[in-house]
Amino acid sequence: MSSVKKREVCLALNICTYHREDYIYRNLEMLQNSLFFDKKCKEYYGRLHIFIIDNAQELQLKENAYTHLVYNENTGGSGGFQRGIEEIRKNDQTFTHVIFMDDDVVFDIDTFYILFDFLGQVDGADCERPVAGRMFCMDKRNIQYTAAEKWNGGDISHVEFMRDVSSGYCPGKVIYDADAEYGGWWFCCFPMAFVQENDVLPFFIHCDDVEYGLRCGRKPIIIEGVQVWHETYDKRMTPLMQYYDTRNPLFVNQIYGLLPEASQILKAWKNKITEYHVREDWITEYYVIRALNDFLKGMKWLKHINSGKYHKKLGRAKSCRLKNAVYWRTVEFKFRRIFKI
Repeated sequence: MSSVKKREVCLALNICTYHREDYIYRNLEMLQNSLFFDKKCKEYYGRLHIFIIDNAQELQLKENAYTHLVYNENTGGSGGFQRGIEEIRKNDQTFTHVIFMDDDVVFDIDTFYILFDFLGQVDGADCERPVAGRMFCMDKRNIQYTAAEKWNGGDISHVEFMRDVSSGYCPGKVIYDADAEYGGWWFCCFPMAFVQENDVLPFFIHCDDVEYGLRCGRKPIIIEGVQVWHETYDKRMTPLMQYYDTRNPLFVNQIYGLLPEASQILKAWKNKITEYHVREDWITEYYVIRALNDFLKGMKWLKHINSGKYHKKLGRAKSCRLKNAVYWRTVEFKFRRIFKI
């Protein structure tokens, strides 16, 4: 890093929340007690604006010049973060960076100081790169689950997976050349120049951060000490999430020319159906079938549906063994016709 004059930095923190009041109140209190809200600290004061997008429309917060609460319909994390982007764009403040952060994380305030100080010194092409926040296991505080991710067409690999940082951890140490393509939105910082021109795809949940990072096309920078604690993926899985985890990766791979051969897609889909069929988990089986059916409707369909209303409709779905048996054969026929196999 060069010794050039320190760059001006102003951060916009974009948080989408839904029924997570305890986390929001606790994290907001920590941020508002930081140097970013201390008028006596000229270096940090006023350099962090917090935008909380409440998809549940129930938070009661006192707003000020640096804390903004926006009620939003429940359009999922994707729609909530997108609303945050829109609010940030129209704010009078000139922001240099936007941080996307989950509502249910735990963090140390040093994360924001380390990131802010780094952004004030970084120069050259590195100014245009995102910074990926490390994710630590909520139930094992010294275990880093991941530092950043590589998509691999959906076969995700993690940088420094399950690293024990009990020793040898150096806050502030910067890694520029990790084998990664994007950072998860438990905590990820993008230059405002990119955010200004790029919207979030309406995936509702899951893979929005993947696609956004791939679209950015710049390898994320990783900094020790820029981190959050968060529950790992396996602890948050539900039947409905299987719908999004089946559908959305197909859209991402289609966008970036990473779709496998049609026969491979069909085989993987059938294997997943079989997995839930054997368990007699008819509702999850149904969601997996429907996910491929909706993917076949195309990107134009995805961009024009009301994702919030569609999510509610999905949540009301009911199924049974017989219904699924008819449905998957119908979807397979449609798939074979479209992909000509």
